Amino acid sequence: MWFYIVRRINLFVFTVAVLFLLVFIMLNALPGELATNLSGVQNPTIAQYDAIVAQYQLDKSWFNQYISFIKQRIHGDFGVSFSDAKPIFDEMLRLLPATIELCIYAMTIALLLGLPLGIIAAVYYKKFGDFFLLGTSLIGYSIPVFWLGVIAIMYFGLDLQWLPVAGKLNLLYQVEHVTGFTLIDIYLSDIQYKQLAYQDALAHLVMPTITLAVIPCAIVFRITRTTMLEELNANYIKAAQARGLHPLSVIFHHALPNAIQPVLSQITLQLSTLLTSAMVTEVIFSWPGIGQWLIQATYQQNYPIISAGILVCAGFVIVVTVISDVLLIATTPRRRSAEYGSI
Repeated sequence: MWFYIVRRINLFVFTVAVLFLLVFIMLNALPGELATNLSGVQNPTIAQYDAIVAQYQLDKSWFNQYISFIKQRIHGDFGVSFSDAKPIFDEMLRLLPATIELCIYAMTIALLLGLPLGIIAAVYYKKFGDFFLLGTSLIGYSIPVFWLGVIAIMYFGLDLQWLPVAGKLNLLYQVEHVTGFTLIDIYLSDIQYKQLAYQDALAHLVMPTITLAVIPCAIVFRITRTTMLEELNANYIKAAQARGLHPLSVIFHHALPNAIQPVLSQITLQLSTLLTSAMVTEVIFSWPGIGQWLIQATYQQNYPIISAGILVCAGFVIVVTVISDVLLIATTPRRRSAEYGSI
């Protein structure tokens, strides 16, 4: 087990080093001065330029520049924004919780719907329920996120006026930014109308969360259905059925624990897709998260923000993937044996 963890840590370090290298090459290739692209300081004075050169060792070899770039970013120095000269790291810390909050809620909905529907489809294999759910999941997987978001806004927001179409919270509720997670910040605040603020925050969450959850839900459903079918056709399940065990006991006590492990491992692989969809969702619903911030930075050609966003988002996916791999290996003896090539 420890050998596997060491291997994963080595792979993590190598992957992160390659990620930093690609971003560093990108910053070199972008238009403008390298000192400006790295620091975000536009039109620096002579003293500022000398300080940036010394900070990133731009007067030394390419390798020294690369190492200095890694050191600065690891210490949280991502430079300043081209547009307002604010520190990028502080802005990311302020916006990232909103994106994580949206992704957590969307993935929770995807699991709560996708897992049971996948089990139902596998149990009723090649029956009406299976075909119906399979067709619905195909439609959900095929619908573009931006189109679904626009349709939801037009119907539920503008025509029926059931739900707010933009933002996290009505401006009437002045909630202090503490954690960045709306519901937690409302709980920690001392505003007078907390109950109404919760209702308003949940109403703002409904459309972006459901829009973002559609594709992960379809993926979880299809993976659960496939793995459950494999387990239900396995010999140990047939033996359990032959012993006269209750069908629900066979499904939930024997088949499901083995079927759910591939689902959990596949979920981590969908994180990059989820983050990409979250960026589009944030733009459609004016959700003040890191995705909307990065897309605005792309329009403005704000290179320091773009490079910081790539490092943080890709780094987050890599870290979560490595941690989930280690946890799955630690909790799954069969998977551990496969990794080691032993019986």
